[in-house]
Amino acid sequence: MKILFVIIDGVADVGTPETQFKTPLQLAEIPTMNQIASTGLAGLMDPVEPGLSCGSDTAHMSIFGYDPFTFYRGRGAFETMGSGIDMQVGDIAFKCNFAYMENGIVKLRRVDREFPEWGLPLIDALNTQLKTPIQIQANHATEHRIGLKVVSNDYSGELTDEIIGTDPLKDNLPLRQAKPKVQSEKAIKTAKIINELSDSIHQMLSEHPINIQRQQQGLPQANIVLLRGCGQRIKVQDFQEKYGWKGAVIAPTAIIQGLGKTIGLEWHHVEGATGDYNSNFINKAKKAIELLENNYDFVFLHIKAVDDAGHDKNKDLKIKYIQKVDEMLKYFVNNIKLQDAVIAVTGDHTTPYAYGDHTFQSVPFIISKLSLLNEKKNDIQFNEISCLKGCLGRFCGKQVMQIIKQYSS
Repeated sequence: MKILFVIIDGVADVGTPETQFKTPLQLAEIPTMNQIASTGLAGLMDPVEPGLSCGSDTAHMSIFGYDPFTFYRGRGAFETMGSGIDMQVGDIAFKCNFAYMENGIVKLRRVDREFPEWGLPLIDALNTQLKTPIQIQANHATEHRIGLKVVSNDYSGELTDEIIGTDPLKDNLPLRQAKPKVQSEKAIKTAKIINELSDSIHQMLSEHPINIQRQQQGLPQANIVLLRGCGQRIKVQDFQEKYGWKGAVIAPTAIIQGLGKTIGLEWHHVEGATGDYNSNFINKAKKAIELLENNYDFVFLHIKAVDDAGHDKNKDLKIKYIQKVDEMLKYFVNNIKLQDAVIAVTGDHTTPYAYGDHTFQSVPFIISKLSLLNEKKNDIQFNEISCLKGCLGRFCGKQVMQIIKQYSS
């Protein structure tokens, strides 16, 4: 049995008076997802546990059956591995933002979504021009984000991920000082080293010609790197060993790539897949078909743009990209030759456009077989209200893979 598992990042939402309390999923025209919902099984899923607002990293870990309360060590290693940097078990790394700081106040945590168009030389500068005893390795991840690994041999085995990073979490707040989470010698030493690194990065970036030019143009400078989510490479049971499926991941978003690599899913490049609003969804479907019709039993396909629209507080854009996902699924259904294949669709958390951030509500889950898509069994649709009527009821993310496995057997 071949399986396509689609996770639409941040797809779930909440109703507002503006929409007569209908969510973007209820407002969107999504005939293919509704067809899957009405011919298979449906329910509502709490990605980690009821009432918990979670990040994409912990949500995905839970959904794939790796308990985040046991294994999670921070998202820095996922982002860094996804950016293309090799890591060994125990190495530490950060998920980082290029940001704009003025007089110690972080004015913009995200300097510019279009950062890749002008800022990539700043990443080269991080790797070659820093004047600090500690060495780093940095790669571009997505938009304004980079993965950053501490690589100095001088501190090998002496650093820990048990620190709080420098991100103030909101605009117009002071840059944080890294602090130890525990009062251990390693944590105290690591926090001191990371604060020195942060100061060196700010000094170097402030003097870089790109930022001098942007200052003259009245544009925000990428003059600080927010060192976020310190995490170490973790060791977990391989996906194929755990489930018996040879798996692949289609995800240009670095953090999801890195998580997939961590659990043993093989990452595949897709032409035009960018992890943002410009991503080519149809090419993702084509790659999923290619992989499933050849050597792979399980393909995980991740969509990021819907989540971006929620964070950008743009209802119409969120609806637009939900509908683009449906068009992608229609292409997949109409073009794959494996009519006994299983397709499952869900989200990893709620990102309501009214709030612009993750919240705790459940997300819809649907699963069906391509051979059943013309055999409507019920009136369930793919949204936060209708899926509650499905026979799966409400369940936790850790149950998802067993549901898929049992349905596929």
